[in-house]
Amino acid sequence: MKTGLFLILGLLAAGFSLPSHAQEPVQVKVVRSEGRYAIKAGDREIFVKGVGGTNNLDVAAANGANACRTWGGNASEIRRTIEAASASGMYIMQGIWLPKEQELYSNSEWKAKMLQECRNLAREFRGDPNILIWGIGNEIELDKGAGAAEAWRFVDEIAREMRAIDPYHLYSTVISYNKDALDAIARYAPSLDIVGINCYGGIDTLAETVRCSEYDGPYMVTEWGPTGWWEIDQTSWGAPLEQTSEEKRRVYEERYRIIASDPACTGSFCFLWGQKEERTPTWFCMFVEHDVEGLPLNGEKTPMVEAMERCWTGREPARVAPVIGGITAGRRLPGESATFAAGQKIRFAVEAKDRDKDIDRYVWEVLREATVTATGGAWEPRPDRVGEVHTTSSPSIRLTFDEPGNYRVYVYVLDKAGFASTANIPVRISGK
Repeated sequence: MKTGLFLILGLLAAGFSLPSHAQEPVQVKVVRSEGRYAIKAGDREIFVKGVGGTNNLDVAAANGANACRTWGGNASEIRRTIEAASASGMYIMQGIWLPKEQELYSNSEWKAKMLQECRNLAREFRGDPNILIWGIGNEIELDKGAGAAEAWRFVDEIAREMRAIDPYHLYSTVISYNKDALDAIARYAPSLDIVGINCYGGIDTLAETVRCSEYDGPYMVTEWGPTGWWEIDQTSWGAPLEQTSEEKRRVYEERYRIIASDPACTGSFCFLWGQKEERTPTWFCMFVEHDVEGLPLNGEKTPMVEAMERCWTGREPARVAPVIGGITAGRRLPGESATFAAGQKIRFAVEAKDRDKDIDRYVWEVLREATVTATGGAWEPRPDRVGEVHTTSSPSIRLTFDEPGNYRVYVYVLDKAGFASTANIPVRISGK
């Protein structure tokens, strides 16, 4: 026994350190002082400057981010997330995926299996220095209402069971912008340390909604970004009107200022630090697509990445994205529900400029309007392409549609600094 002790002392004297697993894990907690909530990891106070997803974490860190969020994952996936986050010096809000089907929360067999899986995760990642928060479920209230007591009691049970094994991390759940869900959490899930709220167009009223709910505690904005497809104007045939990337850039900067100003808010995760299909391939995406056959894009940054560098660091980026002023179809704006006859040649034009004066090219793609859609961010297929992708050196193109239907024309304005600014316009084609 003395030999082992002398060996350790000798190693320490020689400049070696004990491995991290031999050290006491850092305690993460929420503290309140003078009406303000804050997250602390040991003695370090953290205001979460987070990204939704684990893509391009090196870019996120370079732009001032300090955390990433996932929505779930098994042990091997979590280990990969930890490796990527650690390499970029990022904390993690690690999700635990729970279903939205409320009937499962009355199924004792399913709940027992789920609890065991959560206990196993708590044992494996007990005190891991990269994990900041366990996020138990994402918008589970969406299926049959926010007040389902069985579901929230089960979330609370998971938090209690995991904390008994891993008392070093925070425990949370994530809801949509929903006062009823906040009330239900206050009643049925008191073991949670913090609540994550996904909020888009309602950011300016979020703080007041939290204060008026039964929930009295800290929160985070776990998804936020452009105005959602469910809360924006539509064409006469029901196609939602997506903001241009310049409109989104301004929205990100304005909404971040609102988020950071509330003393009950401990940080946020902008959405999505990557790319996904949700009504369009560009709606919530802070990077454009890559590896899409026939589409000459390579995951370029959008102006929203530029916006977050301003928000997180307070500095002006050295290079900026092209600024899109608008897009037209036959001189009609997106809100004018442009309708044309099949076979008619239509001029599409985009207004774009760049502070750096390095616009390189314009990429145009026509997709059918999405018809296979989902809710709650579930998977959606990319709509079918119509015709070929076109690359031009000028900001306009003439296109002809042979078949009646609902379409959406996309333009990507690429520069030489790795940015891609985006806009699209829905059009309806009638019979000849």
